[in-house]
Amino acid sequence: MTDYAAQLSESLRLLGSGGDEVDWKAVEIKYGVRFPKDYIDFVANFGEGSIEETLWVTIPTVNTDPMKRRVDRLPEEVIDFPEANEWADPSDEQKYRLEDLLIWGETNEADVLAWITTPSAPEKWPLAVFSRSAATWSVLDCSMTEFLARLLRAEFDHCPISTKALSGLTDPRFLHSTEETRLKDLGINPWSRD
Repeated sequence: MTDYAAQLSESLRLLGSGGDEVDWKAVEIKYGVRFPKDYIDFVANFGEGSIEETLWVTIPTVNTDPMKRRVDRLPEEVIDFPEANEWADPSDEQKYRLEDLLIWGETNEADVLAWITTPSAPEKWPLAVFSRSAATWSVLDCSMTEFLARLLRAEFDHCPISTKALSGLTDPRFLHSTEETRLKDLGINPWSRD
C-alpha cells in the first residue's frame, strides 16, 4: 500500500516553521475519540494552517473560544437544517449521521472536510467532503493525508471540492497560521511567488 503521508510530506513545501504540540490525551478526553495517526503526524510536522491559502487544516484544542478555528463537530443549527443532510449517494444518508462528523478542514470556497467517526479505529474512518458547489456530502474511503496527496496530484476522477486550484500543483506550499499572521502583520504577502 502506498504511504500517502510520506508522499504528502515530500511534496508539500513548508514555508517557514511549522508543527504544533497538542496534548493528545487531553483532546481525546474532550472530543471523546482518538485521532488518526496520519493526522497526528501531520499536525506535528505542519500544524494548523493552509495549503496555498485555499485549504485550511485545523487542530483540536481544549480551548472553547468561539473565535478560534479548531477541529469541531457540526453546529446543532446546521444539523437541524434539512438541506445539510444531502448526500451525493442517497444510500449514504441511511449509513451516516451528521452528528458523527468531526471537521478537520475547510476551503475558501466554503467546502467542509470531516471524518465520519464510526465505531471503527480512527485509521479506518471514512472522510466526508461537503462540496458547496454541489451542495452535497461525498464519502471517500481514504485517510486525511491520502485525501490531500491525491487532491494535490489530481488523482480523483472528479475533484471532490468546489475549486480545482489545488489539483495537479507541482510545488504546493503550506503555511502555518501563526507564521501567516506574523508576515501579514509585517505587511508581507506570504503567498506571493515573487
